[in-house]
Amino acid sequence: MRDRELQARVSRLRQIISEAVPIQPAQAADEADAWKRYQSFAANDPLPAFDVSPRAKMTREINRIATSYGWIPEIQRHLDAEHVSSISALGDESVAILCERMRTLEACVQDGCDPPDVPHAR
Repeated sequence: MRDRELQARVSRLRQIISEAVPIQPAQAADEADAWKRYQSFAANDPLPAFDVSPRAKMTREINRIATSYGWIPEIQRHLDAEHVSSISALGDESVAILCERMRTLEACVQDGCDPPDVPHAR
């Protein structure tokens, strides 16, 4: 009895699943060929160019370090000290200072040291 009920439920679930998945109509030969040509074009399209200036590299490094270690508040602290609202509003020298700060903090973490501006915890 239970086997029949279970079998009926399984059959009903299979029916529901088959009705829920849309059946793709067969593509015309021209459409399939166009889709293949587009996929080939998209796969061989060069990557978009991005800024490779020293400032842009430092900004990407700052963001990479901050997101890797959850140090967004460190960026916010520096922005508040400079009285600006974003990294793009910082001057080149200030971006370099922030980048060096983030590199120093990353080095401290990787070496197992305490940050340079706080008392030692050990």
